[in-house]
Amino acid sequence: MSRVIRKSKAQSASEILDLLGALFSAELARPGRCLWLVSPWISDVEIVDNSAGTFPALTRFGRRPTRLAEVLVALADQSTQIVIATTSDNHNDAFLRRLHQLEQDLRVADAVTIHIDPTRQLHTKALTGDDYALSGSMNITYNGIMIRDEQVELRTDSEFVAGARMDAHGRYGGTL
Repeated sequence: MSRVIRKSKAQSASEILDLLGALFSAELARPGRCLWLVSPWISDVEIVDNSAGTFPALTRFGRRPTRLAEVLVALADQSTQIVIATTSDNHNDAFLRRLHQLEQDLRVADAVTIHIDPTRQLHTKALTGDDYALSGSMNITYNGIMIRDEQVELRTDSEFVAGARMDAHGRYGGTL
């Protein structure tokens, strides 16, 4: 399966957020072996609505919209290896500080790998799990998700996903 979303501030912004929420919800329901998140600019955006308490792994964060760093450490706590690739841009500092704090609090730092490109040449954007690959022009930031004109493509065909996983593993490590 392939799904393409082309969005602007006025069109399909919530569709991207819904897609990301669905992908992370699926990960929480059935944690994968490894999750690669590649985004040159990254923010601790609200990503999964747990207001109804649907996800036991997120209970420690309360019944509320849950932020990206919280979802990632919850997955790490369920034995998913998390691999993040980003740049050394100052924009990423708040997210990385929060992620490190949560890693320490939950004692999952060994399950989270962060690659920081000091040259800031990283331009790839992708989210790759066991059975899907999302790629396109969008950074995982509020502006990327809600404001800017972006295009993303979700692929679930096994050959494409296997290639995306091999590429992510070759570049950033992680578990195949």
